[in-house]
Formats: sequence, C-alpha cells, structure tokens
Amino acid sequence: MIGDVSKASANLDCRTIGQLDLSQKRLGSGNHSYVFLASFTLPSCAAPPLRGEVAVKLAKVRLKDREMLENEAKIYDEFPCELQESTASSPPAVSKFFGYYTPSCESVDSYKDDGGDEESARTVRRDVCKLLQSIISPILLLEPCGEPIKAGMPSTSNG
Repeated sequence: MIGDVSKASANLDCRTIGQLDLSQKRLGSGNHSYVFLASFTLPSCAAPPLRGEVAVKLAKVRLKDREMLENEAKIYDEFPCELQESTASSPPAVSKFFGYYTPSCESVDSYKDDGGDEESARTVRRDVCKLLQSIISPILLLEPCGEPIKAGMPSTSNG
C-alpha cells in the first residue's frame, strides 16, 4: 500500500480518491513526525462513503525525518493483516495501515519553456520538483487507536 499520489489521474474512479481534512487537532509529535487526528472520507460508487477519523503522521523538516517516516510506513506495510483486524472481544494488535503518500510532481512534469528551450524547461522542472518535495511532507495514514472507519451517511451536525 505504499504508493505515490502522482499515480492519481483524471480517469480514476470515485473509489480511488479520498478527502483528508487536516484542520483537525494535533495529537502530538515524536522525534521525526507530527501526529494529527483528521477527518477522512473515501467515496464509494456502490455504497455510502466511508467516513471517519484517521491518525495522520507528517514528517518534520529534516531529510532524516522523512526517511524515518518512510521506514515506519514500510514496517506497517509488512505487518500481517490479521494483526490489524479487531474482533468483538479484542482490539487489533496493530493499527490498520491506510498507506504512505508522497508529493507528486505530475503537474510540474508538463511544464514547457515559453521560448522552446527544452534544457531550460528540464532544469525548471527538476528544481521545482525538488522544492515541492522538500516543502510538502509525505503522509502516513493509520487507524487511530484501532477505531474502524465505517460506511455511513454524512453527519448533519456542525460540531
């Protein structure tokens, strides 16, 4: 499930693009990341959308922080699914892992220099992509404290 959001394109169906609201509360921070509780909506073509909250980990500023977050994602990705499942009598041993997403340079890759200078355009694309990837943190999504995300109708409350 470790992936790159750059694979998202206009022809993807409604099951592949979700919405993450990072305006929720910050839960804390660790040595290499900040942790937030965020609203998450994953549309479904055939059923009500999945709605709930997810724990979101964002890397801190240093390259080492990003490497640590990526390593953590790899570890979660290797856990057997059975450890991430809960039953009526017991919570999961490991929070469910929803993926690791990195910044995309897809829109930058289409940049063309107005003067037609391909070498100049290639330099701009490379530099802008590096800048984006240094500013925008990768995102690791987990189920908060083993609470499952459930299908359901949207809430009508404002609170």
